Order: sequence, then C-alpha cells, then structure tokens
Amino acid sequence: MTKLLRGILPDLPPLRFKTQQSEGTIRPDMWGFAGAEPRVFVENKFWAGLTDNQPVSYLKQLAAYSKSTVLLIVAPAARQHTLWRELSSRLLDSGISVFPQNAPAGVAYAVATQLGPVLALTSWTNILSVLEHEAVDDPSARGDLVQLRALCDSADADAFTPVTHSDMSDQRTPAFVLQLSSIVQSSVDLAVTEKAISIRGLRPQASWDRIGRYVMLSSGPTGGAGAWFGVHFDLWKTHGTTPLWLILSDGNFGRGQEVRPLIEPWATQKGILTATSDHDIAIALEIPVGEERDGVIRSLVNDLKALTTLLEALASQGIQIATQGVDDETAS
Repeated sequence: MTKLLRGILPDLPPLRFKTQQSEGTIRPDMWGFAGAEPRVFVENKFWAGLTDNQPVSYLKQLAAYSKSTVLLIVAPAARQHTLWRELSSRLLDSGISVFPQNAPAGVAYAVATQLGPVLALTSWTNILSVLEHEAVDDPSARGDLVQLRALCDSADADAFTPVTHSDMSDQRTPAFVLQLSSIVQSSVDLAVTEKAISIRGLRPQASWDRIGRYVMLSSGPTGGAGAWFGVHFDLWKTHGTTPLWLILSDGNFGRGQEVRPLIEPWATQKGILTATSDHDIAIALEIPVGEERDGVIRSLVNDLKALTTLLEALASQGIQIATQGVDDETAS
C-alpha cells in the first residue's frame, strides 16, 4: 500500500495505518501516519454518494499538517469517470484550483490542489492487483486479498442484493420517484408554454428502465429534433450524475447520429455529461441541489431551451433534422 502511495507522493516515509478515526466532523475510512502526524487519508467507495465533507473538508484537514499529504479515493472501475467529475466539480465550486500531475501505475487520476494535498483516485480492481502482485510470496496475505476481491465483486451494482424490511417500508424511495416524475411533467408543461418544445402528436412512454415522454425540441414548425425526456434508471445507475436524461435516438425522429458530432462539443464546453451508443446520444440534465421546486423546473426548462436553440441553429446551417416521420412508438 505504501509503495502505491509513494507513486503519488515519492517522499512518503514508512507508514502505519488506522481505520475509522474521527477528526472534527470528518471520518476517513483509513489514515496513514508517519510518526504521530497523518500523511494519508484513504476513502473507500462503492456506490454510495459523496458526503458533504468529501473531498473539501478532508483536503482542508490534511492541509493543516506540516508535511505533504494525499487523499486517495478508491471506487469501482465503472464509477471512476463520473466520481472524478463530481470531485472536480466540488473543488471548482469551493474555489480550489488544481494542478494536474502524472498519475502513477495503479492510479487513474491525480491532481495537486491549491491547498497543498494531492487528490487521487484509483479503482478496487487496480489497488487489488497492485497488492496481489506484492503479496505473491505471502500465502496468508494472498488469501485475505482473495476474500477482499470477492467482497468487492459482491458489492457490484449489478449483483442482486437481498431485500430487507427497511427497503420495503422506506416510503422515501417511492416519494422521490414520484417527485421526479412530477418535475418532468411540470418542466414539459412550462417548456411547451414557453414554446421551447412541442408535444403535439407525441405521447408519454415508460418501460422497465425509464419513465418519461417523447418531445420535439422545436419552437416552430421547422427545425429541431425528436427526443425522449424523463427518469432513466439505467443511465442514473451507470453514471450517477442525475436521474433525468434527454435521449436522441437514431432514425428520422431523433437523428441521433447526425447531431452527435455537433452536440458533443457543445456539451463539453458547458460541462454537461453525455453518454453515447451505436444508435443514440443521451444528455444528462442535472437537478440543481438545494433549490426549491420552481427553481428546479426553471433550470430544466432553460436546458431544454438551450438544446432547442442549438438544434434549430444547426438546421439553419443546412443540417436537415426531421420533424416529421414520427413512428408508432412515439405517436399518441
């Protein structure tokens, strides 16, 4: 473990580790001490979200110590990209500048922060591979690592988790899903009123993995493109950024492949997450945290307006995006 950490901070001395220690309002999963002073915080994640203290409060605490320090986040490989995006966003929101540095073997991302400590991210797969390599001649340690890898595999989001009584009786889960559905409907209603989208001839649509409706991103009879808008559980689980997504499929209705090369640069410039497949492009519509209902709806309508404006501008540049040819699936 120390060898891995020295790839991030080469001057680390020998360390001793303790778990579940608290300091003020923070409680990192593991601490690495050099003498009496902490040099390393390790925070282990599977699929739970970041707490309010992560990573900023952890970095501020490390910055209070006299030597160079590092905060290492360990997470599933499938979550690395979105989790790093969230960590970077929190640093930006807190006004903390970062300075990229080369990530060593076994580490996916690493940046030096304006506060002083280094923030790094690795996956369970990477860290276990490194530890197994070092323990090749230690049968006892290898046995422990086999059990730990099995634990990590069982914590994968796709593994079935036995249902508990608290899961079934927790009324917050259905209340939240119903709240999301209400936000989608109200956003659609306001966007139609403000002529940002149209739902004429289109219908609501739900399946096992999503709840929403089809819309036309167009303020008039020409231009725009068709899309599905709503709560998408698979994309929410995979990316974790937001439950609300706008999907432009390929074909005459959405022309996903035609608009993809044009939407992606726009989304990158705006810091908006997109997910693509062979046939469509999905755009994450983030819900502002801490906003009242009206503020959330206004933010989503503004996002829909921005996309409509973009697509109509593309059509005016000679890219013909169909507004006709609605198929049986989308038509009401």
